[in-house]
Amino acid sequence: MKHVGMLCNCSAHADPAAELSPSLLNRALLIDRLLAPSGIRVFLYSPGDVTAAGAVAGYTVDGHDLVAAEHPVPRVNANWTYGTRRLIDRGMGYRRFKRWTRENGIEIYVPYAFSELVSNKLKAYAVVREHDAQLHPHTENLTGSTRQIDEFVERSGMAFVKPRAGNKGNRIFVVRRIPEGHSLTYYEDAAKRLFSPISLEAALGMIEVAAARKRYVVQEGVESLRYEGSVFDVRVVMVHDASRWHSILETRLAPRESDLSNVFQGGSIQVTEELLDVLLGESAGRQLAGRIRSVSHRVAEHLERDFPSALMELGLDFVLDRDLGLHLVEVNAKPGVAGFGSETRIFDWKAEDELHYERWLRPHVEHLAAFLRAKVEAA
Repeated sequence: MKHVGMLCNCSAHADPAAELSPSLLNRALLIDRLLAPSGIRVFLYSPGDVTAAGAVAGYTVDGHDLVAAEHPVPRVNANWTYGTRRLIDRGMGYRRFKRWTRENGIEIYVPYAFSELVSNKLKAYAVVREHDAQLHPHTENLTGSTRQIDEFVERSGMAFVKPRAGNKGNRIFVVRRIPEGHSLTYYEDAAKRLFSPISLEAALGMIEVAAARKRYVVQEGVESLRYEGSVFDVRVVMVHDASRWHSILETRLAPRESDLSNVFQGGSIQVTEELLDVLLGESAGRQLAGRIRSVSHRVAEHLERDFPSALMELGLDFVLDRDLGLHLVEVNAKPGVAGFGSETRIFDWKAEDELHYERWLRPHVEHLAAFLRAKVEAA
């Protein structure tokens, strides 16, 4: 029996089925089901438990159950866990772990170098700009000057000030120009606080309190096309099956009066093609969806250039302006499972979810399984 490893934040002292996020748990159970006929099973373990001896305690999959087991660290591993560096630092240490994997021929997808690249919003902006100078809104490190914020707001009427590393839409500030001067909106834990009117000096003072704990960037805002009065973005999950890229579209619709469509800030998942049909008509909507896919494939191929045969998926978040221009505002190395699978554990799926499974989850996990199967067979 061969194993493909799945790095996770799980411990021997808790129920892993309850401890793991829906996105990671659903991946584990569905990918194991797809790989089992090839004699490959999923083995979940925490990278913080790995020692130089190579064996590690973790869990294998038995239907919908996770069973405690101990195995050598597999040659091929998938890493969809956030905060991996902190986990490894509890064990052998991040740098030593990376060196140990290289010396022992242990492959980890997503590669750490790619994850570190795109998780830094400024570096992601730079690498996208190499491909298309107009695609990604202008982004800079926050300098702490009112002049910088004012210049961003003057160009587009609004600016997003957010942590340089992804944070599920938390601790994001939006500065807008209004007739009375400026407004500041702060988002965290699906709640928002509005300060209006406010001077730029006062707004920057509030931002600097948050920025003292994290590094922040400033990103030029985009006045988004709206659906029933709400802003939305189009998340394109690009998945590689070891032969070619595939694109899966979903739309995250923001709550009314919110600038953020992130599901962790109250956004909801919508079918992109259906939403665009309503906004633009079927013909124009399908044409725009095709253009989004085409741009996404070119971006994925550009990002893959420096990581040949090493990227199995990535997430691209597009905002549409009111003239239907595309703006790539985020690149994610570890997007959640497409559609509702990032929020709802497989145990809680309902009969009416079957259509969503066929549209989003099934193609996503099938391509992931094909990628991992090819890597295990090659190893």
